[in-house]
Amino acid sequence: MKTHRYAAAGWAAILSAAGTLAMLGLSLVFDLAKIVEGQGGFRPPAWSLRQVVLVASVDAFAWILGIYALVRFRDLLRERYGFHAIDHLIWVVIGAGLLVACAAYAQRIAGVPQLGNALVGVFTSVILGVLNGVIGIVFATRLLRINGNLNGYKKPLSYVYLAGSICFLLVIPSLVGVVLLAAWSLLLGLAFFKKGEELEELEVV
Repeated sequence: MKTHRYAAAGWAAILSAAGTLAMLGLSLVFDLAKIVEGQGGFRPPAWSLRQVVLVASVDAFAWILGIYALVRFRDLLRERYGFHAIDHLIWVVIGAGLLVACAAYAQRIAGVPQLGNALVGVFTSVILGVLNGVIGIVFATRLLRINGNLNGYKKPLSYVYLAGSICFLLVIPSLVGVVLLAAWSLLLGLAFFKKGEELEELEVV
C-alpha cells in the first residue's frame, strides 16, 4: 500500500492560505463598513466583539494549519536533505507572527479614540511588523541554502517569502505582505504534493 506521509501537511498549507485570505477579506469588509459609518481616522476602526471573534476564529484556523505545515516542512528538510538551519528559526517566525496578530486584535478591541493612545498602538504594530520582516528575511535566505531544489520549489518559496517579509519591513505594503505569505503557504502545499526524485515518498507496506 502506498501512502504519502506529507499529504496532510500539503492540505494543511493550502487550507491555511485559504483561511488567511478569508481573514483578510473579512477584515477589509468590516473596516470599509466602519469607514462608511464615519468611524475612519488615524487609528484602525474598532470592531464589535462578534466581528473580532469571527475574524480571530478564521485567523486561528489558518494559524493552526499553517504551524502544522511549517513543522512538517522542517521535518521534510531534515529527512531529505539533512538541513537543520531552520530547526529553531521556525519557532521565532511563528512567535513573531503571533505577536503581530495579537497587537492588531488588541487595537481592534480597544478602539481608543485618543490620538496619543492610538499613536502608541500604531507605533507598537510598526515595530512588531518591522521585526517580523527582518526575521522573515533571515528565514527566506536560509531556505536558499537548501542543498537541493525541492523539485523546482526552492526558489519560488524563498523569493515569495522574501518579498512578503520586505513588505512587512516597509510597513505600508503590509497587506501585500499578507497576501504574499498566503501565496507562499499555497506554494508550500503544492511542494508537498510534488512527485519527483526529491519529494517522492517510499512505499510503505
